[in-house]
Amino acid sequence: MIILLTGLPGVGKGTQADKIVEKYNVKHLATGNIFRTLMSQKSDLANELNSYISQGNLVPDELTIKILSEEMSKYDVEGFLFDGFPRTVKQAEFLDELLKEKGLNLDYVINLELDEEIIKDRLVNRLFCPCCQATYHKTLMPPKVEGKCDKCGIDLVQREDDKLEKIESRLEVAKKQTLPVIEYYNDKVSTIDINNKSKEEVFVEIEGILK
Repeated sequence: MIILLTGLPGVGKGTQADKIVEKYNVKHLATGNIFRTLMSQKSDLANELNSYISQGNLVPDELTIKILSEEMSKYDVEGFLFDGFPRTVKQAEFLDELLKEKGLNLDYVINLELDEEIIKDRLVNRLFCPCCQATYHKTLMPPKVEGKCDKCGIDLVQREDDKLEKIESRLEVAKKQTLPVIEYYNDKVSTIDINNKSKEEVFVEIEGILK
């Protein structure tokens, strides 16, 4: 089973991805997590990634494609959940070719939609664990101990690209580049409006799509 989970930054793709991975036993490939892991290393690649992400810009297609291809080659599995990729039509075309080479097909595209003002609130109040990459929200999903990760116990931080001025830039860039991706997959897309829904209610709808 090959699944693409898409939507603007902050809609809750990570939360739903965790639930999908647990139930359907697919490998989660989240470009954001992959990039942050690489950025934590001291390398030229880390510096290059940081130069884009810290400014709220998307990582160029060529670099994203190269990194994801290398990541996929690490796993001998047939089930993948793509989260945060593809973000451009060029990346979508690359993914089609890559899956074709592996004898696989993209089965489902699930698009999550949420009002932008809610997205901004989610992101500006989001906290992140630099160790295990768990995410929290200051009011909606706070850690058990203020400022500390439930899993690691280390200090939580705010991502540089979760500051308001960066958030607005990210959303504009994302809308411009990713909406064409949804159009590209038009015949496969199932859109879920997640306004006024709990994460459990959203997952029930996802389960209905994946049956």
